[in-house]
Amino acid sequence: MNWTETRKELHKHPEVSGEEQNTSDLVIKKLAEFGLTEIHRGFSEHSIIAELIFEKAGRTVLFRCELDALPIKESNTFDYRSKNEGVSHKCGHDGHITIMLGLIEKLKENPLKKGRAIFLFQSSEEDGIGAKSIIDSGKLKELSPIDRVIALHNVPGFKKNTIVCKNGSFTPSVESVDIHLRGKESHAGMPENGVGPAPAIAKLIDYFAEIHNPDASSNSYFLSTPIQLKMGQPAYGTAAGDALLSYTFRSWEFDFFQKQKKQIIDKIGEIVKATSGLSVDLDWKQAFDANINEEDTVKAIKKATSENDLNYINKNQPFPWGEDFGTFTQEFQGAMFGLGSGKKTPELHNPDYDFPDEIRKTGIDMFYSLAKITLL
Repeated sequence: MNWTETRKELHKHPEVSGEEQNTSDLVIKKLAEFGLTEIHRGFSEHSIIAELIFEKAGRTVLFRCELDALPIKESNTFDYRSKNEGVSHKCGHDGHITIMLGLIEKLKENPLKKGRAIFLFQSSEEDGIGAKSIIDSGKLKELSPIDRVIALHNVPGFKKNTIVCKNGSFTPSVESVDIHLRGKESHAGMPENGVGPAPAIAKLIDYFAEIHNPDASSNSYFLSTPIQLKMGQPAYGTAAGDALLSYTFRSWEFDFFQKQKKQIIDKIGEIVKATSGLSVDLDWKQAFDANINEEDTVKAIKKATSENDLNYINKNQPFPWGEDFGTFTQEFQGAMFGLGSGKKTPELHNPDYDFPDEIRKTGIDMFYSLAKITLL
C-alpha cells in the first residue's frame, strides 16, 4: 500500500485533540481493507483499538500511535500542506499513524505463530487527556493481560533512522496549573479599601524561582516555567482585584514530581492565607506522567535495532518534552524509543516541521521485530 500518499492525506486534514473524527474514520477504513474484525471504538473519544490474534495462544504486546494534530498554523508551502486553517501535524503523528498501519500490513502478510498484537490509535495525546481517559474507560482491563506496551516518537536532531533510547525515565512528568486569585477591586486612589492580588503574585513568583532547578543531571531537576500573568483590567482608576498566574512544572521522576506538587499546593495556600480576603482556585491541567522505560523492554529494543542493522544511541538524559505514553508505562511494563528524523529537520511543534517519509520503513521494521521478540 502507498503509505506516503496516506500520510500526505492525513497531513492535509489534521484535527486537534478530541476532534479526530475524520482521522479515526480513515484508520477504520484501512483496518477494514486489511480484513481485521477485532476492532473496538467508542470507549474513549475517537481512539481505536484493533487486535491481531495469531494461531497459538501466547503473550500480548500493545503498540500505540497518536491521532491528533496541533493548533499551529503551518508555514510549509508544499501541495499537501494543511487545509485546516491554524491546525497542522507538527509532531509527526501523521507519520506515526502510517507506521502503525504499515506494521499491521506486514503482520498480516507475515503473521507470527503465537500471541496477540494490539494496536492503539489514541486520541488527545497533545493535551495529556487521552491516555488517562483510555485507562479510566476500563477497555484495557477487558483486553488483559497485556504483557508489554511499546511506542515510538520521531526525534529531530538525530540522524535519520537511528534508534534513541534509555532505561528509566525517557520523558518527564509535566503538569500545568492556572492559579486564580480572587480579591476585591477598589478605587485606584484608595487601594487599602480593596484586596489586591499583587503582593501574593510577587511571593509566588519568588517561590517558583526558588524551586526552579534547571540542572538536568540532578536528581532534584525541576523546572517551574512561567506561562502567563493577567491582573485587573485596563481601567486606570480601578485597583486590581483578580488575577491569573499560570506555570508549567516538570521533573524526571514521577514520585519526586508528586512530592513537589504537594509542596506547591501547600505553599500557595500559605501565601494566599497571609492576605486577608484573598481566595484562590487551582486548575491543574495537561498532566503527563513520567514515561518510565522498563529494562527488559529496552533490551528488546536494542535487539531489534541490531536485527535491523541500525545505529543505537543510548541517551544519557530524558527528553524534556511531556508524552502521555507515560500513563501507560505507569500501568504496564514497556518502553518508548526515539526514531531519528534528521539532524537538520525542524524541531517538533515548529510551523515548518514535516514528518520525513523515509524513516517510516524503519519504524515498521522495528515494531515488527519487537512483536517477534516480545511474543516468542
